[in-house]
Amino acid sequence: MMDFPNFCRAAGLIPRDVEPDGSWHRCPTESHPHSKNGAYKLAIDGGVGFAMDWSIHPEPLTWRPEGDIHLHPQVDRAAIARRKAEERMRTAAATKAAQEYFESCRPLREGHPYLKAKHLDMTGCLGLRVDEVGWLVVPMFIDGAFASVQRISPDGEKLFWLGASTRAASYAIQRRDASLTVLCEGLATGLAIYAATPTARVVVAFNAGNLPRVAEGLIGRRGLFVVAADNDLATEAKTGTNPGVRAAQEAAGILGCGIAVPTGITGTDWLDYRNERAEERRQICYRGRGPSDSSIRRAVDAEISASMLRNAKWRAV
Repeated sequence: MMDFPNFCRAAGLIPRDVEPDGSWHRCPTESHPHSKNGAYKLAIDGGVGFAMDWSIHPEPLTWRPEGDIHLHPQVDRAAIARRKAEERMRTAAATKAAQEYFESCRPLREGHPYLKAKHLDMTGCLGLRVDEVGWLVVPMFIDGAFASVQRISPDGEKLFWLGASTRAASYAIQRRDASLTVLCEGLATGLAIYAATPTARVVVAFNAGNLPRVAEGLIGRRGLFVVAADNDLATEAKTGTNPGVRAAQEAAGILGCGIAVPTGITGTDWLDYRNERAEERRQICYRGRGPSDSSIRRAVDAEISASMLRNAKWRAV
């Protein structure tokens, strides 16, 4: 009789440490080994289990310790094909609307309240736009094609375009003759790293879950690579898991590079590091004569740049 882990594998899943806890767990699949497109659940008493590959199974497959097992239930493939076609049409319509909206926005010229609140200037902002009500607009691309936008309000609220795909979408802050590619989560973090690291182009993945997906799209490139992680220590203290570091490690594994993790701060990312370290240096200077604010900023930026380069590795295609 086939046990449950082997049942999952026969269904195309790649499970890890299957436990009978009665909860659903996401996992990679043979068809999507670098994403969690599969799910499984095993009852606490081990009496029944379920497995599903979201890309091919319309409903979960059922396993029992004893009895017949059907890995390939009868499905209405025509109905599945229709649903997928309808979903593609809806996504295409949303993408078109997002692109029309982006093209209607004016280029960002004189900064933005969200960026100013983060102590960021216009460095690296050439491709950004602003809409008629003052929201910052960031284009998102998948394999070089326009996919969606992220909208950021003056006070920091963030929204993606409803219905448009954001999976594996990214935004590259380009620099001519860049020798280093840095992959990070958020736009503001990316702008801080770009300003601090004069040899870098920065690829923004928008969230931790997207880091490995975007990394897959960079596999065909050569050069120095590093993943700039968010250090989610507060989340780790509550849950025992650091999602920012874990996602960065997965992305780095795909690219064969290292990760740069900000430490010694109360915040989570390299933007927080940049601002907190600068403030620490200012407080020291206030107690006596010291360097100017611009010198302080340059010194902190040098620390960030050094960390990126120290953890970078060369990728030869």
